[in-house]
Amino acid sequence: MMSNIVPGVNVNGIKITPEQIGAEVQYHPAKTLPDAKYQAMQALVIRELLIQKAASLGFFAREEVAKNPDQIIDDLLASEISVPDPDEQTCRSYYENNKNRFYTSPLFEVSHILYLAPPEDDDARAKAKTKAEGALVRIKTQPKLFESIAKEESGCSSAKDGGSLGQISKSQTLPAFESALMGMREGEISAEPVATEVGYHIIKVRERAEGKQLPFESVRDWVADFLKSQSWQRAFSQYVQILAGEAKISGFRLKQADTPLVQ
Repeated sequence: MMSNIVPGVNVNGIKITPEQIGAEVQYHPAKTLPDAKYQAMQALVIRELLIQKAASLGFFAREEVAKNPDQIIDDLLASEISVPDPDEQTCRSYYENNKNRFYTSPLFEVSHILYLAPPEDDDARAKAKTKAEGALVRIKTQPKLFESIAKEESGCSSAKDGGSLGQISKSQTLPAFESALMGMREGEISAEPVATEVGYHIIKVRERAEGKQLPFESVRDWVADFLKSQSWQRAFSQYVQILAGEAKISGFRLKQADTPLVQ
């Protein structure tokens, strides 16, 4: 059985302890604990490399590191890494090649009927799904029943309004609900109950207004900031790789340096 104990890491004679790694893990959510620990160690190693570089350049005395390490790192990076602003043609080319990113969100006028069931209760989930399927059969036969069924059976506070949720755009509902909604047409009722963390929904799209393409002029500043950020991140990664190549690191192998230092 593999041990959960993480060995210490050493960067040019400075030890990063298991306790420091354990404390850092909370800032690096990942699918598995080993992945989180790797990310924590990577962040701490990069941080130590930068602090040591700052000390070697005379930004501060090593014993002062505990006072304000983040400011020390910021000052170092501002001095050592500089990237140019992207020109107009570069920004426009990015916009033309990624037009699908620059749309306003579609707007929906939506109603739903919710049959509540917590995700961990299999029996309640099964019963809620059966009730939703039964209601959907009745609604498909007589669409005018939607509001009355919502008022009588929905577990959402919108029941009193016949299930009306008003206007909805992206990122305002649960992911599974939004995924189903984005694929529905105006006047359509969901073909089957939609499962989310809170239960099963019958969704009705009363109106749908499509998103509109944003012109380049309205997103130019965002594109420029994004491209400059990407360039800076590449430069930062290369800078850290150079520092790592010059350093003596034990207990850890730095694969890449394109993740944030700390959260």
